[in-house]
Amino acid sequence: MTDHTTEQFDLAVYSGLYACFYYMKAAYPYLKKTRGSVINFASGAGLFGNFGQCAYAAAKEGIRGLSRVAATEWGKDGINVNVICPLAWTSQLESFAEAYPEAFKANAHMPPMGHYGDVVKDIGRVCLQIAGQDFTYMTGETITLEGGLGLRP
Repeated sequence: MTDHTTEQFDLAVYSGLYACFYYMKAAYPYLKKTRGSVINFASGAGLFGNFGQCAYAAAKEGIRGLSRVAATEWGKDGINVNVICPLAWTSQLESFAEAYPEAFKANAHMPPMGHYGDVVKDIGRVCLQIAGQDFTYMTGETITLEGGLGLRP
């Protein structure tokens, strides 16, 4: 944490937390009209305090807090707001591995399922379900899609 710069911290907060805040505010009138769903993305980095990821973890936990407030305030409008913490092999994860090998080695463990998730099959399909009519009563929840790495009480 002591090696993180203010610029790195600002980048994570502005591109993550602030972006989510502005998007949700802009989408609210449409969501209220359609009784829509919001699915925000957080990370196990925030849930578990991953080594070397203080800025990223802080931004992602901020998104979870923001989402819970929106779930509380927007429920009366029929809007549900949930969070997914995914773990899938992506080009971004690969770039992280190359740029920060020590942090990657300390944090990127093989899930108990024996493979990293597929962005379409393992993450996208769950998003479609959560945004659908079968899950309109679920709000304010965080779902970990990390192949078993997100196990917690």
